[in-house]
Amino acid sequence: MSGIFISYRRDDSAANAGRLCDRLGAEFGADQVFMDVDDIPPGADFSAHISAKIGACDALLAVIGKQWLSARLNDPNDLVSREIALALQRGLLVIPILVGGAVMPKAADLRSDLKPLAQRNAVTVSDQDFHGDTVKLIKTLRALPSLRKQTAPPKGDWRGEMRQHLQRRLIWKIPLILVLVGFAVWWQVRQQAVLTPAPTVTPSGAAFAAKLAGRWRGEITYPWGAKYQEEFFFTAEGNALYGTASFIGIKRGVEEGRIVGETILFKVSFEETSSSGIRIGTNRYEGQFSGDNLVIKFFDQAGSAPVELKLTRQNDVETVAPAKP
Repeated sequence: MSGIFISYRRDDSAANAGRLCDRLGAEFGADQVFMDVDDIPPGADFSAHISAKIGACDALLAVIGKQWLSARLNDPNDLVSREIALALQRGLLVIPILVGGAVMPKAADLRSDLKPLAQRNAVTVSDQDFHGDTVKLIKTLRALPSLRKQTAPPKGDWRGEMRQHLQRRLIWKIPLILVLVGFAVWWQVRQQAVLTPAPTVTPSGAAFAAKLAGRWRGEITYPWGAKYQEEFFFTAEGNALYGTASFIGIKRGVEEGRIVGETILFKVSFEETSSSGIRIGTNRYEGQFSGDNLVIKFFDQAGSAPVELKLTRQNDVETVAPAKP
């Protein structure tokens, strides 16, 4: 997923956040805007699902009303604080949205992992000029690559017009192509079924997900020599994998997580700063059970040999914070 995550307190700014969600959904598409109330599947792990969504978003809007600062900000299980801290940690675009006459909190009033929020330029969204204020916000969000509109080719752009003409000519051929591709896939599967012996029986998906769910910890020495105690938290919905995975000691959201047979596959993204600037890096992970341990292989972008990390389950399973009041 890519898009916009709206963080808010229900007892502080629920109406403002809902109105903003509707406006941005109409502009960018409902699938590009995430609010916990409407978008979390029934029965999902609330904390893990939120972390996964933030890990896959491009921007977080922190909706701040007059009661935002006084409400449970120093509670370590406060979900709003955790949402914003995780987004700041991952280097996302974080925009404070001031509603109901609220003012920006000062750094001195924020706990350590939220202090960078005080340096972010805020946008005031008032009831009196809601449309004008959101237009400014939308203009800022449009700068994100995943939210840019696809523009039509300018007049006189014969190359663009030719591409569109060819695309229109190809549309009628798409069903035929799909039929041929489907037949080829069916034939290949059929041949493999004939030549391949029956697979061994594996544990059911539900049993595997239950065995995987929870918090895991282990020590890893990275290819560049640094040693860290890393922590992972997993939850599954069918074949989809959600949760968090720490990299060099910092928790990050699991992206593109999935379960294939008895193997888990996912990746995490992070920022790297060098003399040439800031770039987004990606690590890949593969994991399987070995007895009671979860063995994960780490693959970096440099093409280094994979590093194996043996994880043990933590008995003090992470407690899921209750839903926001």
